[in-house]
Amino acid sequence: MTGHPWQAVVASLLLASCGGCSAQETPRADPLPAPDRLGAHAGTAARGAGADERPAASAPAAPRDPPPCKDGDEDPHDLRCTGLYSDFGARSLAEGVHEFRPAFELWSDGAEKTRWIYLPPGSTIDVSRMNDWIFPVGTRLWKEFRSPASGASRRLETRLLWKTAEDRWTRATYVWSEDGASALQVKAGVPHVPGADGYAIPAQVDCIRCHAGKTDNPLGFEAIQLAARGAGGLTYAELIQRGLLSTASGGPLPSAAALAVPGTETERRALGLLHANCGVSCHHPSGVATHFEMRLNIDAAGQVGDVRGTRVYQTAINQPAKLRPSGAPPEARYYRLRPRDPDRSTLLRAMSRRDAPGAPPEQMPPLATRRVDEEAVAAVRAWIEAMTPAAGYPPAAP
Repeated sequence: MTGHPWQAVVASLLLASCGGCSAQETPRADPLPAPDRLGAHAGTAARGAGADERPAASAPAAPRDPPPCKDGDEDPHDLRCTGLYSDFGARSLAEGVHEFRPAFELWSDGAEKTRWIYLPPGSTIDVSRMNDWIFPVGTRLWKEFRSPASGASRRLETRLLWKTAEDRWTRATYVWSEDGASALQVKAGVPHVPGADGYAIPAQVDCIRCHAGKTDNPLGFEAIQLAARGAGGLTYAELIQRGLLSTASGGPLPSAAALAVPGTETERRALGLLHANCGVSCHHPSGVATHFEMRLNIDAAGQVGDVRGTRVYQTAINQPAKLRPSGAPPEARYYRLRPRDPDRSTLLRAMSRRDAPGAPPEQMPPLATRRVDEEAVAAVRAWIEAMTPAAGYPPAAP
C-alpha cells in the first residue's frame, strides 16, 4: 500500500468503525457563530453585566473590530485569518489564490460550492503518481458551501485544508453567521443549520473518514476531475501551462485528452459521478472499500483506457452483492450492477435511499447527506439500462 504508515492504521480503524465507509455521520451540536462574537468589544453584557442586568434598549451597539490574526497560527479561529481574502468585507481574494471547479462534484444535498487553492510561490505539485498527487507544504484549499434561499445564495460554511508539514494537514470548518458578517470555526458540527432546509454541517473529526483514503488529503483537486470536460478555473491544462505540475523523473505529463473519462455521454456521466462521489475517497485500492472499486485509474502510460478497462466495470457488473432489499425472497439474486436491470442493481439502491436513524448503514454517499441526489441516480440508472451486448456489455447474470 502506498502512502504514509499512519494512513494504513487509520484506514483499518475506519473500516471497523464505519462498516467500510458506509456509516452515516451524526454531527454533534455546536452553536452557530453570532455576529457579536466577532469583535473585541462585545457590548455591555459581555463586559461584565450581572445576571439580572441588561443593556439599555436605547444603547447603541458597540463597534466590532476584526479579531487579531496571529502570525504562525496554524488553526485560526476566524476565516479572515486563513489567507483566503485580502479584504474580508469585500470578499476580495488574496494574491495567489485561484478558483477551480472539478467537472464532477461530490453531492452535498444540493448546496452550491466554490473552491479555491493557494500554492506557495515557486512550488509545484508532485504528480509522479497521477492517481495520488502530493502537494507542497503550505498548500491551502478552501471550499465554500451556499444554500439557495429566496432566490439568493446564503453562505453556510467554508472548509479549509492546510498542509502545515510533510505529514500533517490542518482541517477547519468555518460557519457563517446568518447575517453573513462573520465565519468562525466550529469543530463539533451543526446538525441543523437554521433556515437552510435541513442542511447539516459535519464535525471536523468526521472528515478523516473520507480524506484518509488519499495518500495526500485533497479529494477534488486531482487529474481526472480537473482534466474532464466541464472543469473550470485552474484546470489540469492550466496547471501544465503555468508549470505547477512536476514529476520526480522530469518526464512529460499526460495530455488532458489522455485523462478523459471514457465512453458515450451516458457512460461518461455515470463513471464521472461514481469516481467523484465514491471512488476517490473510499472505493479504490488504498481506500477502506477495496472489494468494489469505483475510482477511474490512470495507468503507467498516463492513460485512463476504455470503459471495459475501468475497475467499476470489472468489480461491479454481474458481481454478487451482499445488500438485499428487506422482504426480498431468499432465492432472489442481487448484483452490484446488473445490465439492463436497475431493480436488482444494489449500487443504485444504495444511492436512492437515505438511512433512517438507527437503521443499518446502506446509503451512498455515506456521509454528510440527508437528501438523495436524484440527478446522479438518474445518470446511473440510464447507464444500467444502456448496458446491452451491442454496446459491449455481458448478458445479465441469472
